[in-house]
Amino acid sequence: MRTLLAALTLTLLAAPARAERCPADLPILFVVQDKSGSMNFVPDPNVPTDPTKWATASALVPQLATQFANRFRFGVHMYPGATTQFNCTVGGTVSPVGATPAQVATAYSTRNAGGGTPTAVSLDEARAYLGSLNDLEPKYVLLITDGLPNCNLGLDPATCSATTPGCSNNSCGLGAKDCLDDAGTRAAAAALLAQGVKVYVVGFGTSVTNANQKAVLDGIAQSGGTGSAYVANNQADLATSLNAIGYNAATCCKDACTAGAKLCTTDGKLQSCELDTALGCTTWKVNPCPAQSSCQNGTCVSCTNACTAGAKRCQAGMAQSCDVGANGCTAWGAPQACAQGQACNAGTCGSCEACTEGERRCSENATQICTRNATTGCTAWVTSNCAQGTSCDNGRCASCSSTCTAGITRCSGSSIETCEADAQGCTSWALSATCSGACNNGRCGACSNPCTTGEQRCNGGTVETCEPNSAGCGEWRTTDTCGAGQACVAGACAACPATCEVGAVRCGNGVAEECAVGPTGCPSWRTTSACADGSSCAGGECRVPCTGEEASVCGPDATCQQFEEGYYCVPNRALGDAPKVKSGCGCAGTDGGALASLALLALAQLAGRRKR
Repeated sequence: MRTLLAALTLTLLAAPARAERCPADLPILFVVQDKSGSMNFVPDPNVPTDPTKWATASALVPQLATQFANRFRFGVHMYPGATTQFNCTVGGTVSPVGATPAQVATAYSTRNAGGGTPTAVSLDEARAYLGSLNDLEPKYVLLITDGLPNCNLGLDPATCSATTPGCSNNSCGLGAKDCLDDAGTRAAAAALLAQGVKVYVVGFGTSVTNANQKAVLDGIAQSGGTGSAYVANNQADLATSLNAIGYNAATCCKDACTAGAKLCTTDGKLQSCELDTALGCTTWKVNPCPAQSSCQNGTCVSCTNACTAGAKRCQAGMAQSCDVGANGCTAWGAPQACAQGQACNAGTCGSCEACTEGERRCSENATQICTRNATTGCTAWVTSNCAQGTSCDNGRCASCSSTCTAGITRCSGSSIETCEADAQGCTSWALSATCSGACNNGRCGACSNPCTTGEQRCNGGTVETCEPNSAGCGEWRTTDTCGAGQACVAGACAACPATCEVGAVRCGNGVAEECAVGPTGCPSWRTTSACADGSSCAGGECRVPCTGEEASVCGPDATCQQFEEGYYCVPNRALGDAPKVKSGCGCAGTDGGALASLALLALAQLAGRRKR
């Protein structure tokens, strides 16, 4: 495959030496460029990998303007004016005479091929333009076309020759647009020659350079005073043809630069000013620097290699890679902007979803919300500080949930914590000191009411054990509660001793006692009453002593009864329906069984009253 780059260097042809220098302005070489629709195809259908005819012309014509910049003033006219299919509008001048090579290149790069081939009227337009310049220097027209001239609507489609293969006698319905306008085009070329302007013709592409069609182009060249058309069937042929026309048309030259001067081109090549022996004028010649070197200040110097080949980096948010140039030197290439929804990371464009849109979180005393950038399409955390008196909670600013009063202290184990206020005015506990010993009431110091850790004691029916508190001081804590039938003894629960039966009564040491459950949870004797003077305990109660003959001692509401301890007054109510002992009777002579029954009944009634 031929490369376009190889064809950009115009082949220098041998030409007779000329030492003539232009007395005033340079001659004019005016390019009339066919940009019909067929220019979008390759020059030779048998080589489909070649660049299109339009791409090739767009590269080589500006190169011609560069190489012959000291011999001609260049201008460019393109036709047709519009690019719709078979459009026949007249073209126009796209680069006026005096255009720089860069301006010529811009004229080609900003236009597209399309439309018919109105060559005759375009040559007429070029003649009118050149005539308007009132310039006395020699003038030349360079016609580059890839097809036969047409678009003369004054011709008869029924009798004319068609320019489209297989469409004779208007069989394709294209009308006069498709008629061959060879006579009109020769006349236009002759008119230019009559005005002193020679017309050079280049037929570009195999479709127009075969024997029959080349004859039409030759006729245009003959009418224009240049004999025959040039043939170009590929990009190399076109480069050779343009170079030959440049040398053939050149009659004088001007120095383009000072001999010996050196500059660097924008693409890093060495440009030196040398004498062109063919014309005797200086011109810029471009030579690439050797491998592993680059042009700097007009001199080829060894590569500085700004980076390692293949390395990547991010530059201003864009991806950039280290490329190897034609001279073997490395340099950072042009940064490449990442697509929507992507960001540069480690020199590569990738997804920029840093978080889930709408998600919230806290960062110290500020909220962060995941927000999507409308320009880049990327998500990122956007931070907003909370106002004074508020703090961030679950991604939102809320009033402080202060847990303490600023400045107070407390113990945490053997350490001291102080309540501190942050910048937002919110308070929280913070470690402020560690005690070497114990912490007591927010200070380092001795414990109050100390006990020995692990020590046990009884508190009623519960067991208490000495355990350390948060300050490290020992304190009594209930660790066990004794159950039924148990008592706390020497710091432990144990079975109750068999002291008495709950509910039993007795007399002892002048007092009445009853067996009841005490503070320890075990039954024991307790005093129910101390007998007053004149009475003593009998049957578990304090009673007034009596004898059988002293019934008057008991009064009318009581009866003298016998107990183990002796005779005592018993209220009549306590006897119920039992037969009363007569006043003054000898109790000792009373029937023993009846007396015992009365005594037992009295005790039962007394016991019932106590339970109530």
